[in-house]
Amino acid sequence: MTNETRYTGEALKTKADAEKLGVESAYIPSKSLVAAVNLALILKRPLLVKGEPGCGKSTLAKAVAAEFFGKDYKGNYFEWNVKSTSKAQEGLYTIKHLERLSEANLNTGPEKLKIELKSNGDGTYKASGQFIELGPLGQAFSRSNKEGLVAPQVMLIDEIDKADIDFPNDLLWELDRMEFPIPEIKGNDTLIITANKNLRPLVIITSNDEKPLPAAFLRRCLFHHIGFEDIQLKEILKAQFPSLDEALLITPALNIFEKLRKEISDKGFSNKNVTTAELMDWMNLIAHYHAGSTDPIEFLKDGRPIYHEALLKDEESLKISLRHDS
Repeated sequence: MTNETRYTGEALKTKADAEKLGVESAYIPSKSLVAAVNLALILKRPLLVKGEPGCGKSTLAKAVAAEFFGKDYKGNYFEWNVKSTSKAQEGLYTIKHLERLSEANLNTGPEKLKIELKSNGDGTYKASGQFIELGPLGQAFSRSNKEGLVAPQVMLIDEIDKADIDFPNDLLWELDRMEFPIPEIKGNDTLIITANKNLRPLVIITSNDEKPLPAAFLRRCLFHHIGFEDIQLKEILKAQFPSLDEALLITPALNIFEKLRKEISDKGFSNKNVTTAELMDWMNLIAHYHAGSTDPIEFLKDGRPIYHEALLKDEESLKISLRHDS
């Protein structure tokens, strides 16, 4: 691994850092997560990341890209948001069959019906051509060949477990070989989109464990779980909400959140515990109403947190009753 492609996790430590690079929020990864990214870079393998909602799985890839490319990260970062109906082929390329059929109905010549994808002349291909469009993975492969790059393209495959069980297996060859053919493009040779073998894209895959992933797929990935204990909550809140007083707002709010998690877990109020995703929504409401406040606020009302609509998501959770000294 070259020095240019080592991830440090230092680029987005504050909200000001994030705004400077055009990223939505600060990102403070644990040392173990930083190490996992670097292992993936060394082995040139995809990194599969799991953890509760809001723990930073999906934002990791963007944070890595922002560190590697600065303000130019958007041109070197690709995102594939997987849905229950997603097919592996869509991440590689899509043929616009309806457009082509419409053109054929106009009785145009065969040249007008050719499927074409033109080169940019710098080792890469255009994202869109005649009746064809590269998917996010195809674009990442192509873009990795651009002259002058010193860091890998960053590819996020988000929530892969939402798709059909065959979806991960259908990507085994492409993720292994970092290439795929486009047989629909006719010529002397089949067009093959190939990633730069010396600067393979870094592929980060997330899963919420909605369904198990195939063993063959797991063998090809590195794995990291972001545990709740690994999330530096106070540092993240201080970085993301600089207008909130730490002693008056951030620390008391975090104490309430942690008590709430413990109460739900210990007493079984709900099958769904509060997560860091709900914490961030809750803190956004606190920031909206209390930013710049110099007076303490009452975080509990009738045993429930204020703005509990952002935290408690089912009827069973509403039965909870916290005390200030609990």
